Amino acid sequence: MRKWYIVAGIAAVVGALLGGIALFGGSASPRGYVARSFSRSTADDLDSAQAYRSTKAPSAVAAMIRGKWKPAEEFADASGYYLRYSDDVVAVFPNGTGSLIRVEDSDRAYRRYHSHVGGYWGFTTGQGEAGRGGGPGSGK
Repeated sequence: MRKWYIVAGIAAVVGALLGGIALFGGSASPRGYVARSFSRSTADDLDSAQAYRSTKAPSAVAAMIRGKWKPAEEFADASGYYLRYSDDVVAVFPNGTGSLIRVEDSDRAYRRYHSHVGGYWGFTTGQGEAGRGGGPGSGK
């Protein structure tokens, strides 16, 4: 009889963990936060970049996102705010009196925004691994 209580207890813990992952999995990231906090704008999607809109200024939107999810790196210029996370980049652009927000995989985003962030971001996702160097016989 005691064995069944242990099995039931383990099943309850596993079920709670899986339920928590399902419930919070999509929002436990910068991508999820943006999706929850701003209005989706599929008309502004660009390839794989998902677009959102806000009535707030780009600086305020970037501050909101930064306040909830600290980026690994960030860059701002006249074109917008670029927040790099381990897997995603959140780019916030002026759009009339509000903002256009795009969320994209970091590799694709780097290729798209390299003219803005290329000299400032030290991406760790493999962009520099294709070059030569690293010791005798490597990269040749």
